Amino acid sequence: MSLTERILFGLYVLCGPVAWVVIAYFIAIGRERMNKLKKNRDPLPAEPPLVSILVPAKDEGPRIGSCLQAVLGQEYPAFEVIAINDRSTDDTGAVLDTFINNAAGKTAVRVVHIESLPAGWMGKCHALDNGARHARGEWLFFVDSDVRLSPDALSRMAALCIAREYDALSITTTIETHAFVEKLMLPLLAATWMTMFAGDQTNEDSELERAVANGQAFLIRRSAYEKVGGHAAVKDRIVEDVELMRTLKLAGFRTRFLAGRELAATRMHTHLKQMFNGWARIFAGTARGHIWQMVLAIGFLVCCVLSLFPALAMVVHLGEVTSFSWSGTPGSSVIMTTAHASVGLSPYASYWLFAALAHWLLMMILAGLVWFWTGNSPLYALLLPISVPVVIAILIYSIRKAISGKIDWRGSAVDVRQTSRAAKPPA
Repeated sequence: MSLTERILFGLYVLCGPVAWVVIAYFIAIGRERMNKLKKNRDPLPAEPPLVSILVPAKDEGPRIGSCLQAVLGQEYPAFEVIAINDRSTDDTGAVLDTFINNAAGKTAVRVVHIESLPAGWMGKCHALDNGARHARGEWLFFVDSDVRLSPDALSRMAALCIAREYDALSITTTIETHAFVEKLMLPLLAATWMTMFAGDQTNEDSELERAVANGQAFLIRRSAYEKVGGHAAVKDRIVEDVELMRTLKLAGFRTRFLAGRELAATRMHTHLKQMFNGWARIFAGTARGHIWQMVLAIGFLVCCVLSLFPALAMVVHLGEVTSFSWSGTPGSSVIMTTAHASVGLSPYASYWLFAALAHWLLMMILAGLVWFWTGNSPLYALLLPISVPVVIAILIYSIRKAISGKIDWRGSAVDVRQTSRAAKPPA
């Protein structure tokens, strides 16, 4: 091999198989940090504290019923439910009223109807702030209206927090998918977000600047929530869950972000347009309007994922015809004459082939785990040549939105630059 060939091959090995070995190492560490709910089954105290479960809903008439059924089915012995109808224009309010009437006497349930949104507030923040004002619990459990909790979800989360003296706990959930595009894209988008923002670092108490959360299922000690100002402290943030967790951690409270696939399931975006807008909000909002993390993510996907395909093309290009022969008799017609050729690989091409195979194998195993950990088929990892370019397109779209500052979310134009500064808890 010439010096140029050695350099080119070395760069590919570093970006391909070596990079994925390093990624495997950090994934193993991250999973260890996030598996406490699965590994530990702490018991509840004899007299567990009251938990207020708050469920905000805006135009969720078709789905809110199944969410509340799961909420009311919690095995935890002491909880109340507060459902917040946030300016819905469909039948959400009527569904909630009917549901509450049917649940009367079974547990403490109430509905809060919100008719208007004050200036300077995001709708969900305002809804949850209102709900928290009606809550009586020592703990607040925020649950999105598209989430289905398992019966033991609250018991296990509360038991862990009480036993380990955590102040806030959020979990990842099973990503419920139906259509092909959901199965193809959502697990990879979630994994991209987790990797970009080092979600497992939320569990390192010394890393005060690193924290994320999933507002779909978010349990917070009430005293900590009130100490940092609650949702009023993050009232204008488009990723209020992430910013609230960051605010809690900066204030010295113990925060945790753990794997909770077996405790809850969520169906998120159902088509590409929703994915582009929804994940642009999540990526740009979590990055607080900065673009460097998204640029690095694109660079990683190009250099460490898509580089496999130029490597395979290099193997084909370097293939050599090692022998060529004709069979037939002198004077026979062309039709009766056949050619025999065999193709071999030079040592240089063999190096590329082995490196590409190692790259592909490592990538398929780790990507397959991404789909498995979100409750989906690992076979979708085989379609990375399709899904990765779409993720890159969504990241580019997110960068454009971060630069312009404008994101369309739930029918409103939101200024992502409002998230460019950290929320500060009250003195």
